[in-house]
Amino acid sequence: MPSPEVRPASGRFFSRIGGAVLDLVYPQDCIACRRGVPVDPLGLCPDCRAGLPRIGEWRCPRCGDELGPYAAGRPACPSCSRRSGLMFRSAVAVCRYEGAAREIVHRLKFGGDLRAVRLMKEGIVQRVQSEPWAGEIDLVVPVPLHWTRRIGRRFNQSELLARSIAHSLGCDYRPSLLRRLRRTRAQSFLRGIAREENMRGAFGVPRPALANGRAVLLVDDVMTTCATASECARALLAAEARRVYVAVFAR
Repeated sequence: MPSPEVRPASGRFFSRIGGAVLDLVYPQDCIACRRGVPVDPLGLCPDCRAGLPRIGEWRCPRCGDELGPYAAGRPACPSCSRRSGLMFRSAVAVCRYEGAAREIVHRLKFGGDLRAVRLMKEGIVQRVQSEPWAGEIDLVVPVPLHWTRRIGRRFNQSELLARSIAHSLGCDYRPSLLRRLRRTRAQSFLRGIAREENMRGAFGVPRPALANGRAVLLVDDVMTTCATASECARALLAAEARRVYVAVFAR
């Protein structure tokens, strides 16, 4: 039987080991600024929570981009005015793709910090539920990665988000409804019309019957030029989906 002197030291040792393991699995730094400071249940420190560049009520009803307080509708939206033929019906975004929001996306996509999934999901679900079309959604579908990129990254962040969002909305989750048919160049290296051409014909729906007559919510982490989301929507509509909506964390 251990002596009373040994037991407390042993307990402190295993407590330290347990704490170190928990810090590896559940890091206590802020997801956005990465400082080792107190964070809220979603992993943000008070400064980063207050500094999230949220998109307010003045936003484009079609592409979800932020507008000025006196702008109204698609004709006033610089994103939509530069494009003809967006294939999705409507899109929502939680934040502008800058500052703390950009860091959160990068922490998930390139750092594998899965705490960001819950944080991003909470914001997306709130935004979707505020839309008049929220009750129409039948299926939640992620933007697919090409298998070569998935191997390199080990996961598809859009799948993680879409699964969590579908559960919160009580909708059917179909991760393999959309398939990426070919590897495309990274959109970050392209501009303007080159992004649309890069995505043209990149997606397909292997089992069209699963999309037929259904309203689909397409989920991604970021949408910049809308080229990827629009091409995904094109493939879904070709498979007779009734409507396609888009939800992203950052825009």
